[in-house]
Amino acid sequence: MATLYLVEPQTIVHKDGGRLIIKKDGTVLQTVHITKLEQVVVAGPVMFTHAAIQTLLNENIDTIFTNRFGKYYGRLEGPESKNIFLRKEQFRRHDDAQFGLSFTKSVVCGKLRNQRTILARIQKNHKIDLAQPIAILSRLIDSAKEALNLDALRGYEGQGSAIYFKAWGQGIKSEHFSFTGRTRRPPKDPINALLSLGYTFLSHTIARAVSIAGIDPYLGYLHSLEYGRPSLILDLMEEWRPALIDSFVSSMINLNVIKSDDFQKGEIINQDDTDDHNTSEAIYLTSTGFRKFIGQYERRINEKATYHLDGMERTYRDIILCQVRHFVQYIKGDVKEYMPFLIK
Repeated sequence: MATLYLVEPQTIVHKDGGRLIIKKDGTVLQTVHITKLEQVVVAGPVMFTHAAIQTLLNENIDTIFTNRFGKYYGRLEGPESKNIFLRKEQFRRHDDAQFGLSFTKSVVCGKLRNQRTILARIQKNHKIDLAQPIAILSRLIDSAKEALNLDALRGYEGQGSAIYFKAWGQGIKSEHFSFTGRTRRPPKDPINALLSLGYTFLSHTIARAVSIAGIDPYLGYLHSLEYGRPSLILDLMEEWRPALIDSFVSSMINLNVIKSDDFQKGEIINQDDTDDHNTSEAIYLTSTGFRKFIGQYERRINEKATYHLDGMERTYRDIILCQVRHFVQYIKGDVKEYMPFLIK
């Protein structure tokens, strides 16, 4: 199953039999078979015919609306899961402090272990001495396993990310790019722009899996509950940030797939498409760079790996769905602990 990205302004999406036809000024730009489609991401001014909208709803094809900087506007999707009993159990489990602590330990330890593996790869591939940050991450993993409350776990996760990103930047080997640390809202350099956009795309992928599984995306643990915050999606993202996005971003830069002229500063972005991103300090991909990024992300998310819980080879997109369903098993008590996906 594939994701369709619509980024060309003023295009119109039609339905023709079992296909979606994307046209602009009467010219067909793309044809997609509906049976091969799982998700549509609309990043710009795109119109849909009534028949196309009805088909997307009938076929339960999740359709997300963003701008081309990843800002989320909303989604078009069919009725929510009818499994009220699963959601009821999810809410009951959320009131179980031990359940939440156990799950959060797994999430934090999984993220820290994947960060440690990424640094070990950088050390091996680039002949860089990263023994100290790797050792610190190992100590934080041990501490997280023994944590007595969520605040302690959040502290270990934050410490780990600070140590990790300081070392991770040493793996960027392009003379045209440098990375000194994580900046957000807005990203102030090209590397941070790629990381932020990658995490946004990852959140869309996980949100789709959560919707399929029929659980509430707002009921998280590591990320506290706030109005409008999809805390569970953010929790389930953590193990995947280093495993999928961080390594993906460094590879694009080091292999010269994304170049310095694929970025622009905030003040030259079309104001109609910036919203709260309209700042002279912001760095974003150009339209050409954005299209490159989409293609590379799709290649990455459709790469195959061995799923640790059954030994089967699957795409990362499918493994993410399997992990969300694994979390559902954990909610229902079918498994005793949540086992994060760990890279090797």
